[in-house]
Amino acid sequence: MGKDKEIKPLSETLDFTDVPGWYVLCNNSQCPLRSNCLRFMAAKQAPESLEIANCVMPKTLKGNTCRWYDKKTVVVYAAGFTRLYDRVMKMDYSTMRKAITRYLHGTKLYYEYMRGDRPLSPEQQAWIRDYVRSRGYDWEVEFDRYLEGYVYHQLARLDS
Repeated sequence: MGKDKEIKPLSETLDFTDVPGWYVLCNNSQCPLRSNCLRFMAAKQAPESLEIANCVMPKTLKGNTCRWYDKKTVVVYAAGFTRLYDRVMKMDYSTMRKAITRYLHGTKLYYEYMRGDRPLSPEQQAWIRDYVRSRGYDWEVEFDRYLEGYVYHQLARLDS
């Protein structure tokens, strides 16, 4: 990441509009893991208007372990790559754009990521950087902006 690019830090409170609709919440206020659990944190920020949600049942807590525990994890997301092709040779543009579009699951999502409407995960950023390097370019890929965000895990981890 360039020296001139600042990372927008997370807000003090979780913005529930950032929580994916599929994310399973937890309201177990007796859970000893709740202070560091993203599921509990998200449930506490749910708006009053939310009447129905997928939730973890309290009986999943076994002693001090819960397989649905989702430790709060903060990563740096990148938003936008509107200048990615500025230094790409004309003969490489089409091939690179098609490969990146395929990697990002199609044209609609490609443009959402490219404009910065949808943030790129650290893994996606690394893939794009590695792909550009694999095409013979030695400059560092810069994204339009960077922001901190939580990682929402979809499934319960069996190792918890």
